[in-house]
Amino acid sequence: MKRFLILWFFAVTWISASSKIAIAIKVKGDVSVVYKGLSTGQLLKPGSPLNNQDKIQTGKNGFAAIMYLDDKTVVKMLGNSDLTVLGNRSGNQINKSLDIKYGKIAAAIAPQKGNEFRIATPTSVASVKGTELAIDSDPATGDSFTLLEGLIEVTNSITGESTEVEEGETAVSTPEGSLEVHETTDEDMEGFEEADLEVPTQELRFEVEDENGTIKEIIIQFQ
Repeated sequence: MKRFLILWFFAVTWISASSKIAIAIKVKGDVSVVYKGLSTGQLLKPGSPLNNQDKIQTGKNGFAAIMYLDDKTVVKMLGNSDLTVLGNRSGNQINKSLDIKYGKIAAAIAPQKGNEFRIATPTSVASVKGTELAIDSDPATGDSFTLLEGLIEVTNSITGESTEVEEGETAVSTPEGSLEVHETTDEDMEGFEEADLEVPTQELRFEVEDENGTIKEIIIQFQ
């Protein structure tokens, strides 16, 4: 996964005061966002801040990468994907989760300092404390969770059966209730090539308003 260099001059003060939990750092092709409380989508642009319960959708050739603001956890969406970004603040940390409706998602999740990063699909729930993984979710056929690094626990929501998945393994969870783990194959990673798409060096600038009504300009540089 590509590593990002961030200028965190605003870090603790701004993160504590702002309601924003993430930011779009890369957008390609057809990508839209439905902000919480709205019913219609609009184009997602690089630098767009995201709140709890904002929903992102990618079209056939779409790609989006978002980054959580507290620990630089990065989530990448490939084409034909739908997810809702979730996060609740606890001090300077964000308790994070993703609600994936369908699609291919890759994530580099930083260690969560005692908390778990929860990933939910129509078929499964995965609990993550820090890892790199690829997820392929289809409500009709189920999910695959491929571990590139770290350890996760996957639970099939139909039966409640759970299993741990280690680096180099893939868990397959189906709507019929089955949950199996096998050694990762090339087929498991098919379609995730763009998840390693390099993000060119660039600078994002945007303004946020804290709880006191003060407007602050945020500058993020990444490469």
